Amino acid sequence: MVSKEPALLSDLTNTRTIRQNPAMQVTDLCSVEELDVEHTVVCGQTFRWRQDVDRWWSCFLTESVTRRPFLVRLHFENGRVLCQADPNDLPCIRSYFRLEVDLAQLTEEFLGADPNIAPAVAAFPGLRVLRQDPVECLFSFLCTSAAPLHRIRKGIDGLCRLLGERHDGPLGEPHFAFPTPERIAETEIADLQALGVGYRARYLQATARQVVAHGGAPWLLALRDAPYEDAKAALLTLTGVGEKIADCVCLFCLDKDAAIPVDTHVRQIAERYYLQGAAPKSLTKNSYALIGDTIRNRFGPMAGWAQQYLFYADTFEKKAWSAYEAQYRCGVVGEPK
Repeated sequence: MVSKEPALLSDLTNTRTIRQNPAMQVTDLCSVEELDVEHTVVCGQTFRWRQDVDRWWSCFLTESVTRRPFLVRLHFENGRVLCQADPNDLPCIRSYFRLEVDLAQLTEEFLGADPNIAPAVAAFPGLRVLRQDPVECLFSFLCTSAAPLHRIRKGIDGLCRLLGERHDGPLGEPHFAFPTPERIAETEIADLQALGVGYRARYLQATARQVVAHGGAPWLLALRDAPYEDAKAALLTLTGVGEKIADCVCLFCLDKDAAIPVDTHVRQIAERYYLQGAAPKSLTKNSYALIGDTIRNRFGPMAGWAQQYLFYADTFEKKAWSAYEAQYRCGVVGEPK
């Protein structure tokens, strides 16, 4: 259960190096069963978290309403997740990790709906779907099309360094906020291409201009209150946004828990467990809908979370984990250490 009263640094034992900053305190956030930090931040839904030499995970996030950036550092020890942040940011952090969702109850429901999910739930018991800032989520996924992880991370980090507001951390280390749609919209395509995002530079600029024309970040955030179908339809009007990216944004930042991002991995999972002999061999508009509906019918209104368990377990088995994890460690962002 999430701690109601934050535990201060002086109350914690056996902690690793803590970066000193008067505004940042260490809080006992929750148990590792409630939040698996490592796998939640590397399972394909966010791309800017890094692990430092002390094995603390850190990211410079943005509060979606005020657009205020803030630093959060997380570490797990003795079965607990420790969070170093300004205490005023704790509600934002709990919201970001969606700690209001009872994960134990949810996974029990998944196990009752389909025993095929049992190995994934057992392997990653604290895996959560995030509630990210919609601006960062949308523009990050525009950088992901047909790109390997190190290139995705390098391009997103470059975008933040080029256009994001700089803030210095507790030891003077630089952190960069994710840029606003307005900053991206006014940037030349050549400057965006120089970040290594290739043809996606045009998508970034065009989509940013469309978002600005709709009202900017508040327009994106308002989609959180729209029905899933309406939010997805709005996203599909943006340049470079297809079915999968729209569903990623719906699921990973807009609270559309029934959204099912379908790619080759999810298609193969559907064929293996649910559509034996009837699974489509390619992803057309109709086959995309068939796979999504099949998983939704199996797991109900929180099917997107079940999909993330199945997707990550499937891809995890195929990765050389030590090399994959190394891409999130400190060093040159996006490159293995």
